[in-house]
Amino acid sequence: MTLRARLEQKLARLRSGRGRALGLFFASSLAARGIGIGCQILQVPLALHAVGAEAFGFWMALSSLGTLIAFADFGIGLGVQNRVAEAWSIGDMAQARRVACLSLLLFGGLTLVLLTLLIPLPWCLNFAALFGLHESALIREAPLAVALTIGTFCAALPFGLAQRLAQAQQRGWLHNVSQAVGSVLALGALYLAIRLGETRISVFILAAAVPPIVCNAVLLFPLLSPLRPIRRSDFTISRPLVRDLVSLGGMFGIQQVATFVLNVAPQIILSTALGAAAVTPYNLAQRLFNLFSVVQNALMLPLWPAYSEARARGEFGWMQRMLRRSVVATCALSVLPMVAAGFLARPIFHLWVGPGTALPSPTLLWLLLVWNAMLFLQQPFSYLLAGVSEIRRVAIYSGGTAILCLVTMNVLVRWAGAPGLVVGMLLGYVPVLFVGCVVEAQRYLRNATSAPMETSLNIVEKHAV
Repeated sequence: MTLRARLEQKLARLRSGRGRALGLFFASSLAARGIGIGCQILQVPLALHAVGAEAFGFWMALSSLGTLIAFADFGIGLGVQNRVAEAWSIGDMAQARRVACLSLLLFGGLTLVLLTLLIPLPWCLNFAALFGLHESALIREAPLAVALTIGTFCAALPFGLAQRLAQAQQRGWLHNVSQAVGSVLALGALYLAIRLGETRISVFILAAAVPPIVCNAVLLFPLLSPLRPIRRSDFTISRPLVRDLVSLGGMFGIQQVATFVLNVAPQIILSTALGAAAVTPYNLAQRLFNLFSVVQNALMLPLWPAYSEARARGEFGWMQRMLRRSVVATCALSVLPMVAAGFLARPIFHLWVGPGTALPSPTLLWLLLVWNAMLFLQQPFSYLLAGVSEIRRVAIYSGGTAILCLVTMNVLVRWAGAPGLVVGMLLGYVPVLFVGCVVEAQRYLRNATSAPMETSLNIVEKHAV
């Protein structure tokens, strides 16, 4: 085949429905996440200089704690995304509508339960001892700050369906636009609060959390529009569908717990073991490397619903090609640029937060670079498995990794500080979850190409009948 013919073939693929959706999702995700990371970068010097290292570290630890509440949907949201994507890909709008309406009902009820159970909890805890706080004003404000963190993350649960529906419909660009607007509004609200002389963490929590929730709520309307007419009967509880969503969601939920342990628990462990101020150097280094997750997430997120669609249509050869390309793209666009940034980290930090701020040591910096590189390289395999709902074994690996990492992090952080914590993360993650995802993805593709596979959508329809 000539070079011209190959180029024309590639352009034809890009103009196809799936190719166009992937390209638009990638471009908008790159822009939206760039805006989001940029807003977070600007938040750091604003908040850090306004409240000091201890209060800022406490806020970051609370943000990490709040992420755990976001996992309280037990993975059902990800299951909903897969089921809607499969129904959408074959034009079954009735099934997609039933799944979306049922998930709204489930998330609304779950939000009320969580708010009732968790909001009173902060006033029963000693946060000075738990987080190593010393400032008296911060200690007095801590229960309210925790309650607001819990409340905003619980309130975000039902509106988080907007992201799942957008990606399932191959219209992820809509959520990306909403996310970008929410990030800009949150930064503006934080800046306004500081200009008004506010230094209370509770005000910062509301300023950062409320705008994205509002944007997601507004986004739900255009995403539900293609599923109309929505009737009262669509909100009827279907036991087979609930069982399917809960079963699939449970597997995703286990993986979400592992994600919390790997990405969020380290800051909480640092705060409780070494004091809230110890979170700041770790957080600064992680935020630097989060810049490269902009490209990585833009590469990976469009593939999840695309894999769901390809599975429903039996296009396994396309999956193999996309897996290879996504691994190469991860190395070229995420890992190698991140390594280059590691050599420039020190002047970047001085320009970013200025002198006088506790900066990460070179050992901590390079260990976190290795950690993020391993996360990036695992994602092409895990996204394929998630998109095709082949996650039972991955859930087992995730559970084992979460337990192992918690043990190794808690042991090594007391022996070697923050660098020891990162070593503990790597020891628990690489041999189990990283290797497990690579092996399972290869196994799935071998089995898929050698024998026809029944789509999970057909299984749901059988149960529904």
